[in-house]
Amino acid sequence: MRQELLSVGIDLGTTTSQVIFSRITIESSVITAIPEVEIIEKSILYRSKIYFTPMKTVGVIDVEQLKKVIVDEYEAAGVLKEDIATGAIIITGETARKKNAAEVLAVLSDFAGDFVVATAGPDLESVLAGYGAGAAELSEQLPEKIANFDIGGGTTNAAVFQAGQVQDSFALDIGGRLICLDEQHRITYISKKINELIQKLGLPLSLGANANLNELIKLTDAFAAMLLNIALGKTLDGETKRLFIGHMHQGLHLRNIMFSGGVAEFIYNGHEIRDMKDVNLFGDIGPLLGWSIRKILKDRPITLLLAKEKIRATVIGAGSYSLHISGSTVIFDDSVVPLKNLPVLKIKNIELMREEIINKRYLFPEEMVAIAFAGERSPSYCKIKEMAAAIIAGLQEFDQPLIVVVEHDFAKALGQTLQLLAVDKSVICLDCIKTETGDYIDIGKSVASVVPVVVKTLLFKS
Repeated sequence: MRQELLSVGIDLGTTTSQVIFSRITIESSVITAIPEVEIIEKSILYRSKIYFTPMKTVGVIDVEQLKKVIVDEYEAAGVLKEDIATGAIIITGETARKKNAAEVLAVLSDFAGDFVVATAGPDLESVLAGYGAGAAELSEQLPEKIANFDIGGGTTNAAVFQAGQVQDSFALDIGGRLICLDEQHRITYISKKINELIQKLGLPLSLGANANLNELIKLTDAFAAMLLNIALGKTLDGETKRLFIGHMHQGLHLRNIMFSGGVAEFIYNGHEIRDMKDVNLFGDIGPLLGWSIRKILKDRPITLLLAKEKIRATVIGAGSYSLHISGSTVIFDDSVVPLKNLPVLKIKNIELMREEIINKRYLFPEEMVAIAFAGERSPSYCKIKEMAAAIIAGLQEFDQPLIVVVEHDFAKALGQTLQLLAVDKSVICLDCIKTETGDYIDIGKSVASVVPVVVKTLLFKS
């Protein structure tokens, strides 16, 4: 049996904002005694034009103007808000650090059905962009790892894939809008993130000064060299390390890279820089940064692959790849969903589950949590009863539904046991969802006997 879901992705970036609508097809089949449900197809139905993210002032998003843009795009696509089954609104890059980012999410939260992927941390943004750019798909065809560098206005977000799976993700304060210019090529903005680098390079860049092409080239060439050294696994200097957001990479020695984001357009399109007019196309140094990266990659021992999507990569990822679905033998309670931004308490030792829950639960005293673990593939009834009792005991001091996410296919048996042992609690028990420590999840209303889940990988870790 097949069913189609309409999904929306809305990406509010440092420089640009976009909307896409996708159709996601799920299919249920009975191969064994247990029905299986999987996502079998994802197709993009509508792509909005690319808007400059509306700002009232530096650091303040124009909420009303942004809402009008999104309302207009829904109308242009012929989509009603109530048609949306799932989706993701993400605020990315430096925009995620704007003063009123939380207000923006609150105002726009009803545009994505039962989901809002809140303010995207750098790792989540990296992964979504990598999927949207096609790096994950291409990595299934090549034996080596592939990294996608998504370079936007405020940040560079990188994800490494091998055999279709994410191997690493990280981000840096490198982007095309860290320096902004007016029409007379005067500098109107310099990000504080790069002040130390500017001083180290000895560049006399200052607000109100006329931008000097050679000085800007030294800066963007330095950014390009940093990205190349990261890709090749070279030892990094202090200036590069300081630009990482939250954490560094796990160690790279790449032979294949691709680029997405607004700056990627100028890596691939051959745009040449002769004077400041060639630089100042959009009031920033984005074209010059793309040109510097293109230069440094010439005659290097690394293959530049073409991204399937460039400037739209993150929003494509948000609209088509943020959704997971549970197995079909689950226990759920639609009266308590949708649930958003649930921290995951990942249990490593099943034998000490009660103790682990008690020790970790107090990390989130004011929040509802989801208990997650892998578990055995086919646990006995006695084992399931032991796990249920441990979960109830671990959460007994907290007034919240029992929310459990497991990797293997025994959620229905575990959920039914939880219901028997804790008759006063609502129970949601989902399987076939893999999570890690530090993840957050959103849980939506059930669709065709399965439950849509957004796993926000490392959302707040950095």
